[in-house]
Amino acid sequence: MASDHLHGDLFHRSVRGAQIIMVVSALSSLVQLVAQVALMRLLDPEVFGAAAYIAIIVGLMRLLTLQSSKIIIQRRGDIDRLVDSAFGAELLVSACAFMVCVVFAGSLMRGSGEWYFQRELQVAALGVLAGPLTLPKVLLEKRLEFAKANLVNLGGILVAIAVQIGLALAGMGLWALIIGTLAGQLTSSVMAWLFAPYRPRPRFEPSVVKEISVFGLPLALSAALAYFYWNIDDLLVKWMMGTATLGFYSKAFRLPHFGFRAQASLSTLVFPAFSSITEKDQLRRAYGHTLKYSAYLLLLPVVMVLAHGKEIVFILFGEKWLPISVPFKIFTLLVGVRGIFNHWVDLYVSRGKTRLVTWLAVANSALIVGLGYFGIRMAGIVGMSVAVFVTVCATILVAVIWVHREYPVNFFRLLGPSVLSGIAAYCVALIMKPLLTYGLIGLSGSLAVMALVYVMGHLLLDGAAVLALWRAAWAGFGRS
Repeated sequence: MASDHLHGDLFHRSVRGAQIIMVVSALSSLVQLVAQVALMRLLDPEVFGAAAYIAIIVGLMRLLTLQSSKIIIQRRGDIDRLVDSAFGAELLVSACAFMVCVVFAGSLMRGSGEWYFQRELQVAALGVLAGPLTLPKVLLEKRLEFAKANLVNLGGILVAIAVQIGLALAGMGLWALIIGTLAGQLTSSVMAWLFAPYRPRPRFEPSVVKEISVFGLPLALSAALAYFYWNIDDLLVKWMMGTATLGFYSKAFRLPHFGFRAQASLSTLVFPAFSSITEKDQLRRAYGHTLKYSAYLLLLPVVMVLAHGKEIVFILFGEKWLPISVPFKIFTLLVGVRGIFNHWVDLYVSRGKTRLVTWLAVANSALIVGLGYFGIRMAGIVGMSVAVFVTVCATILVAVIWVHREYPVNFFRLLGPSVLSGIAAYCVALIMKPLLTYGLIGLSGSLAVMALVYVMGHLLLDGAAVLALWRAAWAGFGRS
């Protein structure tokens, strides 16, 4: 009985947390999409290509971390010493990484033929310090205070967008993207410290840092490998096809991944929830819930883009961006697959298991280089997109099969309603294709009908679960 009570309490707390996360994620994704429409009409693809290349270098420096956030969330009891040592160690490492980026900026940019962006890279390197400065947000996530944690994210996004658009209108080009990003990171850092239940002080206790390192270094290695295979495609495109083509490719990849941020945001809920569960069968049920409800949320936008991707690109971003239409569809489908199945990482890491994550990152890194090179040679950015899709889906399949051995779930029962409802919505979209001749009005009408069909399909195929989730959401609305 105590176990059932705990499960019910955790479910309702999770639903309340998910409410906040999904509202904020939907709002931030909508705002970011509107901002991208404005920025992509104001700036040329080459500007986005240069920004993407600088972001790769800055992101590489940000990899120098102990991945302390996971152990902070996982550990129970008094963790003040742990947080202080994590903050001190991360601050020291990030400061060293920042100095490396500043000192070697000229060499890094000259080696890529972009020597004239040296100053921009040095300024953008300030973003390396964002990691440790936003560490207090982890404490909000640990306490399941998702309203405050997501306000930190949303505040940074809104400030970044406002500054980027304002400076782009002023004709500042690449500087608009760099300064706007830094302004958003600064805002998030300030808000994290204002909201934090505990404000860490830099401390360096060797025994505690060693404990953090033992837990976090496998995750750091996995993050480094993941960063490699998620960015080597950008580098291959730049080296083989130029900066302007990288601008097209980076947008084709990043636009759908605004939707994946909903899944990433849900991980901030799912990982603490998984970490708090002690019974294996309860954890298996919780894992099944994440698969099911992630499919509810993500398959509709995937189907919409598969049906109307070209029209969405043309109407929203303009004719100059039509080369991204096919990669945009491919990456949207990839976002759906990742968003539904990637919670296996939360499950495994919540049990303190990190080796599988590392080995799959190694496999991804090897595959993406080989397949990506031949993909570009054969079909340009479309070939690169296919290579990324095949690589990631293959390794996710291996991971899901591996996890299924220990935590078996019924995939057909969990995902069937969403898949069948998505197919029905796609068929309706094909019937309504003639409406697209009416431009934005016709596209909006077709998407609205697709959404209606998708929702009705769920009510028909899985009505009891949908209504239960709806009642739980409204019962807890505003009480998180």
